[in-house]
Amino acid sequence: MLNTLAPPKHAMEILQEIAASQYRLQGKWKPLSGERDQNFRVSDETGSQWVFKFCHPNEPAEIIACQAEALEHIARTDLTLPVPRLRRTLSGKAVGEVVLEGQTCLVMVLSYLPGEPVGKRQLAPQTLRSVGIHAARLSKALRGFVSPAPASRTLVWDTRHVLGLRPYVKLLPVQMRQRTSALLMRFEKEIQPGLELLRCQILHGDLQPYNMLIGKEGSISGIIDFGDMVHASLVQDVANTISDYLWPGTDFEQVFAEIVRGYCSTTALEEAELDLILGMVEIRLVMNVLINAAKSAAGLPVDGYHIDFAGRCQAMLKTIEAKGRNNLTDLIRRAGNFQAKARPKPQSIKALMKRRRAIMGSKPYMFYDPPLHIVRGEGVWLNDDAGRAFLDCYNNVPAVGHCHPYVTEAIVRQARRLNTNTRYLTDESLEYAERLAETLDPSLSSVIFVNSGSEACDIAWRMAKAWTGRRGGLAMEFAYHGITDAIDGFSPSAAPGAWSAPHIRLLPAPDAYRGQWQRGERNLAGKYADLADPLIAELEHAGFGLAATMIDAAFMTNGMLEVPKNYVKSILQKTHAAGGLYIADEVQAGFGRMGTAMWGHQHHGIVPDLVAIGKPAGNGHPLGVVITRPEILDHFTRHGPFFSTFGGNNVSCAAGIAVLDVIRDENLIANAKLTGTYLRDGLRSLMRRHGLIGDVRGTGFAIGVELVSDRVSKQSASDKLKPLLNLLRDEGVLFGNEGKFGNIVKVRPPISFDVSHADIAIAAMDRALARL
Repeated sequence: MLNTLAPPKHAMEILQEIAASQYRLQGKWKPLSGERDQNFRVSDETGSQWVFKFCHPNEPAEIIACQAEALEHIARTDLTLPVPRLRRTLSGKAVGEVVLEGQTCLVMVLSYLPGEPVGKRQLAPQTLRSVGIHAARLSKALRGFVSPAPASRTLVWDTRHVLGLRPYVKLLPVQMRQRTSALLMRFEKEIQPGLELLRCQILHGDLQPYNMLIGKEGSISGIIDFGDMVHASLVQDVANTISDYLWPGTDFEQVFAEIVRGYCSTTALEEAELDLILGMVEIRLVMNVLINAAKSAAGLPVDGYHIDFAGRCQAMLKTIEAKGRNNLTDLIRRAGNFQAKARPKPQSIKALMKRRRAIMGSKPYMFYDPPLHIVRGEGVWLNDDAGRAFLDCYNNVPAVGHCHPYVTEAIVRQARRLNTNTRYLTDESLEYAERLAETLDPSLSSVIFVNSGSEACDIAWRMAKAWTGRRGGLAMEFAYHGITDAIDGFSPSAAPGAWSAPHIRLLPAPDAYRGQWQRGERNLAGKYADLADPLIAELEHAGFGLAATMIDAAFMTNGMLEVPKNYVKSILQKTHAAGGLYIADEVQAGFGRMGTAMWGHQHHGIVPDLVAIGKPAGNGHPLGVVITRPEILDHFTRHGPFFSTFGGNNVSCAAGIAVLDVIRDENLIANAKLTGTYLRDGLRSLMRRHGLIGDVRGTGFAIGVELVSDRVSKQSASDKLKPLLNLLRDEGVLFGNEGKFGNIVKVRPPISFDVSHADIAIAAMDRALARL
């Protein structure tokens, strides 16, 4: 590994003759330092300055040719990057060739760059950041460069080969041996396996302070010495650079943070790369000491820089330990735009609940007993802190699946580019508004943005009051539409025993299983719809009048009802006849969940006056929308514009566009119909073995399983619901609870749920019911 570490020592006069004959290069010569090559600075008669490089005769010719090819590649890929430019021979060759003392030798001539080596200077934060930027620019410029030479060479300074220096540990001072051995062990066990999984390319390999030049104004003016190029992990250049800029008295945190921050501003580092940087910095530091020991053992000279560098390595390693490896790793992660690494002490559910009650209120609303500590989601799966996967049959917010990669990347890309409000012209809000309008009846062509379903319902209600001049509303009994003060009146399920809203009347649910009129009876739709008439009359008599009727098309909180055909249409007609507007709350029913259309109101064959959407619109990213007729919006804003500062921001709209793309591209509406029917029928088949199931109903992925203690009397088995949900959780499947009587299993999975997932859910329900 050490046979090329001593530069040649030819007489200057001989080299001057070579320069003149090969390049017609003459002038004043000044020796320059070099680890393997004999270098000179040449000032020619025109005032131009060059570096004449007599390459070490033992350096493989392909390595020297690779340096020349790399410089010419960089000249094409990043013309402004301050690296030397290659001067070709008089015959046009990139590398000159000469026979000297019976041996074929190679020479190169490069442009001499202005500035002085950075050396031991204490650099300002912006200059350190510039070091990182230039390192990234150089790696980026070399990204497409291909040569077999760097991949095949074994270079002593290549971090990957540090274990080859182990024999020299015994030559170190006693106080360094234990630390060095421990670091080599960590490299072998923790770092080396990770390196093999990271991005690799041809790298400069040695961006130390004497290979970077700094100009008078304090900016980086040059990168020199491409003799250590290797094909290695991208992050190796970053770690090497950081280690070389650590000097006694420097601000360690600043060096780490600014170089990483600068690098990542040009080339983003992956999380795994960032997490290896500190360990590779430590290895780079001990390598200096080991290489010096190896040189001394081989009788090779050690130049001043490397003596100085090795002398400070022990102190630098001690400083890293004093700063705390976890602290420095977290600093690197933050500089690379990742949060600090989570290192929570394992806590019991009991301890976590104590913390939650202390900070989030004494009455937490939680699923399951004991609750789950969820830490990750992917597709239709959620994972707890122990790594156990749970099939999610409940959450409609991640409509197209938890952390869908297409949606997630759309959010990240847009967040990097722009995120501002709709008081500017922005492409994302316009595109998303137009895309939404295309899915609706042509009359619904005006869109405004808010941040949640609650806000959307609230604004829709305000629009209805403004349009009609009335103040009364109709909602379903046990409905839920949001958390604002105004919409709380439309949400009796939020506080069944304490609900009070004098201006709201509640429609009895069109429940064909246990309602006033049941399956098999004639004119169910008409009978249930006619129950609205006296309520509308009451509102008129009380002086409120009917401003709007608000209905969730899936009737989720009422138990995922399969309402009689034309019921919703009749309610809309009665609402219009009374002078009110119809608000379709699509927060739960929309985005293809019902399997027959994009929107729940389309499933019922109606065109509402206002549509409110929320939760699933951004797959969990805060996004709410109201879509209405132009004249309704214009009337609402006649006295002044409406805006929501974050409503319709670029990132939220990018998420919304991505959700629409996924629904289209993955054919999820059809999936909701086919798989939803398969899931419903599979759950319904369990009724033959389990008398606890009184009814299974629903449309698409809005399914309810109603529990009864007796199928004849339909007595609610609400006491069985919580134990059943806990047994299902134990089976690794998550369902919810719903209904006025607290006896309905709520089945509402992401619409990416497929038949294999349905089979898991059906089998788990079967086993749980058998154990109940």
